[in-house]
Amino acid sequence: MPQFQAIAHVLWELPFPLRLPPHAFLAWEPDEEIALCDPRPLIGELVWKRSSDLLTPERLFSDLGPPNNIFPQHDYILTARLASGEEIPTAKLTQGPNGGFVEPRPYSIINLFLCLRIKQDYTTPRLLERAGLALNNILDIYRFVTMDPLARSVRADLDSYYTIVSIADIPEPTKERTSHEALSLIGKLSFGSKIGENRLHHIGLNSFEDLLAGVVLQPEVVRLFVSIVKIQHSLELFHQLFLEAVRRLKRGEHPFAVLDAQSAFESFIAVLTSETLRDQGMTPVAIEAEMALGGKLHLLQHRLRHLDRFAKSPASPFLGSTEETNWRRDLYDVRNRIVHGGVRSISFDEARVAIIAGLHAVAAVQALNPSFCRKMNWSGNYLDLPHIHQTAGRLSRLWER
Repeated sequence: MPQFQAIAHVLWELPFPLRLPPHAFLAWEPDEEIALCDPRPLIGELVWKRSSDLLTPERLFSDLGPPNNIFPQHDYILTARLASGEEIPTAKLTQGPNGGFVEPRPYSIINLFLCLRIKQDYTTPRLLERAGLALNNILDIYRFVTMDPLARSVRADLDSYYTIVSIADIPEPTKERTSHEALSLIGKLSFGSKIGENRLHHIGLNSFEDLLAGVVLQPEVVRLFVSIVKIQHSLELFHQLFLEAVRRLKRGEHPFAVLDAQSAFESFIAVLTSETLRDQGMTPVAIEAEMALGGKLHLLQHRLRHLDRFAKSPASPFLGSTEETNWRRDLYDVRNRIVHGGVRSISFDEARVAIIAGLHAVAAVQALNPSFCRKMNWSGNYLDLPHIHQTAGRLSRLWER
C-alpha cells in the first residue's frame, strides 16, 4: 500500500458549462488510479472592443488608410425569453470607437485533486499530464452521456491561460493509505497559496505570429486579388476542406487536420471522375451507379487509374509519380493510422507535411489534362504553406467555438 506525502489541487477553467451538480466525485487518473473532481458552474463575460489598450494599430500596420469615424451611437441590451416567460440578458452592444459587445458566457471551474507520493512532484510536468488525462477522461464520458455540442476535450499544454496548482501536506505521511483514503482527508487539509513554496502557476502562452497569419500582402498578391474579386467565385468543397485543414493545424487539432486534407483530396478526385464520365456521355444516374458501392469506380484507386487513362497526357501519369508516392506515404497512410489504427497524437510537423502532400497531389492531377484544371487553384510556393509555422497560439483559443 502506498504512502502519500501530499495532495495536489489543480484548478482549470473550461469555457463551457458542465451540467453536473456541484459535488465532488471520484474519477480515474493514470498514476494512482483514483482522483477527486469537484466541478462548479459560473458565468463570466467575453468582451470585444474596437480598440486596444495594449497595442496600437500603428505598431502593427504600416498603412491604416483614412480614419473611419462611423460607429454605433447607442447601446443595446439583447435578451431572450425563456419558456417560463422570464426574460434574461444575452448580450450588450456598446457604442463608440471603444465599444463592441459583452457576452455572458457560462463556464466551469474544475477542481481536480491528485495524490502525491513525493511532495515535490507537484512541480514536474508529469503532474499536469496526469491531470490532463484525468480531465479528458471525465470530459469524454460527459460528452458521450450528454452528446453536449459545447463540451470538448482539452490539451493541458495549450488549452489554459492560467492553471493553478496548490499542494497540501498529508498528516502522518509515512502511514500507508489507498488513494481513496488519502483523498477522503481533503476536507481537513489546508492548501498552500505561496508561489514557489506550495503553489505554482502555469501561464498560457501567446505569440506575435498569432496576431496575423503572415505579413501584409505584397503588391503582386494584392493585384491578383483585385483582378479575381471582380468576378463571382465559389470555393469548391476540396478548397474548403484544405482551408479547414490549415485552420485546424494552427489550432493544434493535428489529427483532424490530416482527416480534412485527405477528405479534400478524395473530394477533388470524385468531382473530376464524375466530370470525365459526363464528358464521355454518361447520364447522371449511370454516373452515380458507376461510383456507388459495387460500381467499377467506387474505390479511390480505381478513380485515380481512370483519370490517368482519361488524361492521355504525354507527361507521366499520377500513379507512380513522386507526388503520388508522397501523398500515399505522408497523407493517405497517416490518415489510415488515425482512422483505422487508433492513432490520436500527430505532431504539427507531421500534419503540416500531410497537408502539403495533399496540395501537391491535387496540383499534379490537375496538370494531367487542361480539363482537370479548376478556375481557382493553388500553385508554386503556396503548395508548401511557407506562411504556416508552429507557434504558441492564442490565450483565447479554447474560447473560440
